[in-house]
Amino acid sequence: MPGIDAAVLPGWVLMARWFRRRSKPDEELAELVVEAELGDDVAMGNLATALYAKGDRVGALRWWGRAWAAGNVVAGFNLGMLYAVAGDANHAQVIWEKAAALGDPDAMLGLVRQALDRGDTAGVDRWAPVILAQDEAFPITALGVAFRDHGDLARAVQAFLRSEDLGDGYAMEYRARILAAQGLDEEADALRAGAATAERML
Repeated sequence: MPGIDAAVLPGWVLMARWFRRRSKPDEELAELVVEAELGDDVAMGNLATALYAKGDRVGALRWWGRAWAAGNVVAGFNLGMLYAVAGDANHAQVIWEKAAALGDPDAMLGLVRQALDRGDTAGVDRWAPVILAQDEAFPITALGVAFRDHGDLARAVQAFLRSEDLGDGYAMEYRARILAAQGLDEEADALRAGAATAERML
């Protein structure tokens, strides 16, 4: 989300990377329709994203569903997110379990957030270490946000430190806020200075 400080966004918004994508011009949309109708699962997923951005949730549901059925794991995450946003946590969980089993870290993150919301320690412990062990900063930072939002600052800091090791400026900002809240202003300022020149990994 250009121009928006992701450090102040709630975790679900941070998680929804697909929500940020801009609308496609009508010509590009027409090309995506042709490619999707021919069975291209990536085109199906991109078409769903474009339709969602235009406010067509029914079309997005249809095409993410088709892309997921064709084996597109990113579409599985997006489809689960669509259900989660609509309040159908059970349907989202079923899809995310399958996508997470195929290695999708965003789906794992969705499952962790759901588990945290339900107080399901086993669910958190199943997926959080897998997210921390991979090398993509965004889900690790978002995991830290989830822990922070649920009052677990120790695990939040662990995630932010891991993401900082991968160079994520957002993780540095999040941890700087925790340090500042603890009265460690000098450390917080030093971390913010580093965040100012670090990459933003969304």
